[in-house]
Amino acid sequence: MKELLKTYTHRFQVKAPYFSSHPRRELGLIIAIPSFKEPDILPTLRSLASCDRPKGSVELIITINASDGSEPALLEANENTFQQINSWRITEKPDFMEVLVIREEHLPKKHAGAGWARKIGMDEAFRRWAMLEKDGPILCLDADCTVSKNYLTAAEAVFNDPDIDLGHFEFEHLHENEQDESLKKGIVQYELHLRCYVQGLQWAGYPFAVHTVGSCMAVRASAYARAGGMNRRKAGEDFYFMHKLLPVSNFRYLGAIVYPSCRVSDRVPFGTGRAQLEWKANEGERLSYDPRVYKLLKILFDKVPEWYENEVDVKGFPEVMQLFLDIIKLPGEVEKMKAQSRSRVVFMRRFWQWMDGFMVLKFTHFLRDQAFPNLPVFLAARDLLDQILASDPCFSVDSRLVKLVSCQE
Repeated sequence: MKELLKTYTHRFQVKAPYFSSHPRRELGLIIAIPSFKEPDILPTLRSLASCDRPKGSVELIITINASDGSEPALLEANENTFQQINSWRITEKPDFMEVLVIREEHLPKKHAGAGWARKIGMDEAFRRWAMLEKDGPILCLDADCTVSKNYLTAAEAVFNDPDIDLGHFEFEHLHENEQDESLKKGIVQYELHLRCYVQGLQWAGYPFAVHTVGSCMAVRASAYARAGGMNRRKAGEDFYFMHKLLPVSNFRYLGAIVYPSCRVSDRVPFGTGRAQLEWKANEGERLSYDPRVYKLLKILFDKVPEWYENEVDVKGFPEVMQLFLDIIKLPGEVEKMKAQSRSRVVFMRRFWQWMDGFMVLKFTHFLRDQAFPNLPVFLAARDLLDQILASDPCFSVDSRLVKLVSCQE
C-alpha cells in the first residue's frame, strides 16, 4: 500500500498530509465527508454515532472547504460547522470513532467545489490506510445526510470480501418527513427520475446500470488509487467517478440506506439541492425520459454478443439509432475490438468499457432530442413499469420506484 501511495501521490495532484497521528490498528472504515456552508452537521454526526457498532473502529474525515475570497458570512457558517464538530467530539462521540477535520477555505475558484472537497478527504483516507498497510474501504457521505442503523456494519461486512472493490448504499429521500409540501413534491419527482433512468437501463441490459449518488459511494483504497482518485468536478463528480470504476471493478450494492436531504441548495450547479431550488422557483411536473428510449437501447444491447462472430449491420437498426451509431463509428470500433480480443469474454469486456456510462447517457439524450421528447415523470414511470412487465413479468422491479409512483395515485 505504501508503494501504491507513493505512485499515486507522484502521478496525481495530491495535497501534503494533513495528519501525522497514526490510525488505530483496528481501523475498519473511513468516511470522507465534505462540508461547505453547512448550517447543521449535527444530525449527520448523531446518525453515525447511533449506528450499530462495527467490529473495527471508524474514522470520520470532514473537509470543511471554501474557495479563495469567499464572503465572510460563508466562512462564518464554516466556523460554526467546526464548532459543532468540536462540541460533538467532546460530549457525544462514541469511543469507536475518531474525527479528523481538514480546513481548506482558500481553494482556487476555478476548481473549488464538491469534487475537489471530496477528493481531499478521500486522498487523506487513502493515505491513512497506507499508514496501516491495509486496503480498507473509503465511504463517501455528505454533511446533510442521515443513515440507517446498519450503515457501518453493512459496509464492514461487504468489504470483508477482498474481491469487492466498489459499492453503493441504497438511498431514500424521506419525503414523508418533509413539512414543506412543495419540497415534498419536488423530491419525490426528482428521486423518481433517478430511479426510472437506472431501472430503464437495467431492463435494457446495460451491465453497469447502477445509481451514482455521491453520498452513497464506497470504494476500496487500492481501487481508488489505481483509478486515479476522485476528480475535481464542481458537480457530477459522483457520476464520472463511478462510471470510470464500474467497468474495471467488482461492484456490490450495500445493504444499508443513506437518507439525503430534501432541501434546496445553491452550492452546486446541478444535483439534488439545485434541482430542488429550481423546482421551488418554477413548480410543475418534472420530466423524465420516454420509456421508448430504453426499448431502442435494448435492441442495441441485445445484439452485442453476436458481434464477436458477425459483422455489425447498422442498417438493421431503426433510422434514429443509425444516425447515432454512425456518429460514434460503431462498426469500425467493433472491428478494432474483435481484432484485439482472443475470446468472446475479452471482446465483451472491451465493448462495455467503450460503451460506458457517458456514451449511454449521450445516446439517451440523442434519442430524446431526435425522436422521443421527455414525458412528465409520473407518466414516464408508469409507462416504463407497464413496458417492463409486458415484456418480462418476472423482471425484478425497483420496489422504491413502485412506491414513489403510488404517491401520485
